[in-house]
Amino acid sequence: MKKRNMKWKAAALLTCLFVLAGCGKDAEKTDGAQNDVGNTQNEQDTQQGNQDTDQNDGQDGETGTFTVTFYDNDGTTVLSTQDVASGETAEEYTPEKDGQLFMGWFGTPSHTHEFDFSTPITADTSVFAGFMENVEDTRTFAIVGSGTSPLMASSSWGKVINDEHYMTKSEDGNVYTITLDLCEGDEFQFAIDTSWCNQRGGGYLTTTELDGTAYFTVSGGLSDSTLKSNIKCAVSGNYTFTLYTYPGADVYDTEASTYSEETKENYNSNPYDRIEWTYNGEMAGEIQESVTTYYIKGAVITNWEDRYDEMYEFKEENGIHTLTIDLEEGDEFLLTTLVTVGDTSGVGNEYVRYTNITDEASLALVDSTANANIIVKQSGSYTLTYDPASTVLTVVLN
Repeated sequence: MKKRNMKWKAAALLTCLFVLAGCGKDAEKTDGAQNDVGNTQNEQDTQQGNQDTDQNDGQDGETGTFTVTFYDNDGTTVLSTQDVASGETAEEYTPEKDGQLFMGWFGTPSHTHEFDFSTPITADTSVFAGFMENVEDTRTFAIVGSGTSPLMASSSWGKVINDEHYMTKSEDGNVYTITLDLCEGDEFQFAIDTSWCNQRGGGYLTTTELDGTAYFTVSGGLSDSTLKSNIKCAVSGNYTFTLYTYPGADVYDTEASTYSEETKENYNSNPYDRIEWTYNGEMAGEIQESVTTYYIKGAVITNWEDRYDEMYEFKEENGIHTLTIDLEEGDEFLLTTLVTVGDTSGVGNEYVRYTNITDEASLALVDSTANANIIVKQSGSYTLTYDPASTVLTVVLN
C-alpha cells in the first residue's frame, strides 16, 4: 500500500511540474499582458524604508526589469518613469516647478514617509514628489535660553534679546545663522521674541552627535513635543547654528486648550524646518567665573513668582546653601537659581525638586506633585539645606 501511494504522489508531482512549465511558456508569449486585466495599485510599507510598490506583475520576463513611476504632488500626474533592473536601486533626481520648493520624494501619496532610494527595486514602484509654495520668511530669529556662557547668562530665558542674540538671515533664502560660545549645561531654543513665539527647539536638530560624541541633548521644555524642548549643551565650545525655515508649510496647533488668534504664534510649528550645527573648537572668548544663587519659589510663598529678595535667598557657606523660612501646610515649592557672570545676572536652568530629597527624615515631612514639586505636610518653620556637589536637599522642621 505504501509503494502504491508513493507512485501516485510521484505521478502527481510530475503532472504539476508539466503544468507549471506550460504556464511559464504562456507567460513569455503574453509578455506581461496580465497588467491589462483588472490589476489595481497596492500601497505597501516595507520594513526596508517603508517602500510602497505596485504589485502589478510588471517584471519583464526577458530583462528582469521593473518600472519606477515618479508622480507629482497630486499623486496622479506622472513626472517621469525609470526602468530598473531587479535588485538594483532607482536613481533620485530633483524636479522643478515655478514658485515651488521641492521637499523630497515620498513613499505614499499622503507623504507620510520619505522614499528610501537605497532599497532594491523588486516590483513596479510608485514614488511621490513633495512640493510646497516658496514663501519668503520675514521673521527675525534669536537664540533664547539660560546658562553660564555670556549670551545665555544675558538672555535670562529670553527676557533679554540684544543684537548679539539675533541670527543673521541669508540674502539667498530662508537660512539663519549664529556663531557663539556655549558652556556645558547651557539650555536654549530659537524664537522670534521674548514670548518665545515660533520657537524652534531640540526636535528640529538634525543630529545631537559628532563622531560618536554627544554634543547636545534634548532637555525638558514646556511641551510634550520635542519640537519645543530645550537644546542642552553637553560640550563647551564655539558653535555655529544654522536654521532652515519653510514658512509655506507652517502649521498651528488649533486644538490646544489655550489657542487663540492672539496667541497663535506660540502654537506654530513646521514639519520641514531644521537646525544644523558645526563645532568650531574651543571657546573663542574668555569665560568669566559664574556664581549660582538659590532661591525658593512656590505657590503660596511667592505666588510662583521669581522673587530675588533676601528673605527667599539661600545663604552659601563652604559650598552648602541654607534657608530658614516659614511655610504653610500644603504649600508647593521648588528651588530656582540666579546665575551671575561678571556684572550680568540671569535666571538659571537648574531646579531643585522632590527628587533631590533622599533621606527618610526629610521625606517624612513632604509630599510630591506629579511634576516633582515639593509639598510640606504641616505649617511651621523649616530649614532647607542644599548641596550642589551631591545635588541633595534636606528638609528639617524646626
